[in-house]
Amino acid sequence: MTSGTAFTIACAQVDPVIGDVEGNTELTTAAVREAAAAGASLVVLPECASAGWAFRDYAESLACAQPLDGPVVRAWQAVAAETGAWVCGGINELRDGRVHNSAVLVSPRGVESVYRKVHLWNSEKLVFDRGDTFPVVETPFGRVGMIICYDAWFPESTRSLALQGADLVLAPSDWVPNPHQQPGPSLANLMTMANAHSNQVYVAACSRVGTERGQRFIGDSVVVGHDGWVIAGPAPDVPAILTARIDPIGSRQARREDPFNRPLGDREPTAYVHEAPPTATATPPFDPTRA
Repeated sequence: MTSGTAFTIACAQVDPVIGDVEGNTELTTAAVREAAAAGASLVVLPECASAGWAFRDYAESLACAQPLDGPVVRAWQAVAAETGAWVCGGINELRDGRVHNSAVLVSPRGVESVYRKVHLWNSEKLVFDRGDTFPVVETPFGRVGMIICYDAWFPESTRSLALQGADLVLAPSDWVPNPHQQPGPSLANLMTMANAHSNQVYVAACSRVGTERGQRFIGDSVVVGHDGWVIAGPAPDVPAILTARIDPIGSRQARREDPFNRPLGDREPTAYVHEAPPTATATPPFDPTRA
């Protein structure tokens, strides 16, 4: 790309250790430095990068949580100021006595935006409190929104951001193997590609690797263009820095005028069912104590 608004984005796959907030802070800040050294102006970290994911219960989740002005976010702001690269990372957030699975966007100035996961997957319902909004914020990289992992399985998530004018969606994730996976791209990658294509937005999805209390994570981080095709990745199932050059601001006119892919401009909201009663039967949650 030759536009003056193009920049390099990075997904920093890491393997956080559950409960080791101090160690994870060192791990993630080192990953940001590595990505910035590779030219990244914006670095995406995985979901729950601050303290891990597979909590045994709400009390353990609460014990590992930090507020937005706590040491983890302060460390991410410091490394942003040091390198000039913005950071988007998953944090176990303490807010008004509750714990959220959150994604925070941090610049050298401080917190620019925070998203609290709306769609809680499986055992997350037992250890996190649900969020209720999908914010979009103006940045030097374009209008940016965030989702987290399982949110990608709900078309309303990315669509909510796109309808607010988002150019770029950042998706900290902890993707796990799908028991019905077929040969080819992972289901997580396919969902990410579909979200990008159907909403004409770039998506940078950073997953973690490793195994935590019996739950394996697959990596597979990707950067996807607004046409739905993968620009970079999927990353291998090891710690890795994945980079891509993208231009969300410079592509705005082309996205609006694309004669082939116009799902936002061709919407017919009056024909849609806007709410229906749930019919699915809930499955038993993952048990993090089984390992």
